[in-house]
Amino acid sequence: MVRRGNVTHGSTWKRFAAWSVVALACGTLLGTSPAAAEPRRNLNRGVVIDIPGAEAVLYEVTEKMYLLDADGNVVPPDLAVARKADASLFGWSRVGNPLCPSSQLITNLGLQACSVTADGIDNVSLWTGKGVVDGTFAVVVQDDNTVDAPEYVVMNGGFSGQMDLSIRPLGKITGTFTSGGGASPVPFCGTFRLPFQVGSDGKRQNPVRNQAAYYLGDDGTTLIEVQAPEKSIGMPTVRLEVRFGGNCN
Repeated sequence: MVRRGNVTHGSTWKRFAAWSVVALACGTLLGTSPAAAEPRRNLNRGVVIDIPGAEAVLYEVTEKMYLLDADGNVVPPDLAVARKADASLFGWSRVGNPLCPSSQLITNLGLQACSVTADGIDNVSLWTGKGVVDGTFAVVVQDDNTVDAPEYVVMNGGFSGQMDLSIRPLGKITGTFTSGGGASPVPFCGTFRLPFQVGSDGKRQNPVRNQAAYYLGDDGTTLIEVQAPEKSIGMPTVRLEVRFGGNCN
């Protein structure tokens, strides 16, 4: 195992590398009539976890990751210098920010939030833990089925930015998002938290399905318990907390 700075190049890093996430951004309102507001079915039915200070929160629900050599070829772990992954995220954005500009888009009445999905691809160095990300997002509302999660797209756009996984299980992301209508790019920033378990020796371990798990607080010591709605089929998910524009300073 080789260490460079605070990044471990070896099996530990490659396990954590499978959990990287993407950022999201905002777009343009499509030509549709307002949909009836329904409570957001997040990762657990009918429950949304409010994260103070975050303007939008997304959870990684799927990811496919490949290890690459310097030429971009898929290789086994011992030959890899980078990882490339595509992921899908699911979550909410508070009304009044670029991802939820209109109260007509609200799908969670208690939190006053819109439902958001995002799909992105990242490419991160295994040596530095840093890389790039880009993708698309959509704001969705209920269609004809008020029991399942919202799915009808009423706003969409694209995003791109820089990722820093070198301080895992915390990570940072900065970038811009652009609406589908070609509006000027809007800056965003975010913190993502990789879930982990705490062993009997007090050390962090990989999470296990249906077991207690935690996120790390910004101070690097506080444990934030992963709530049931933040799990997907029993597995704790990576949590991305997003802010926009001047709130990134």
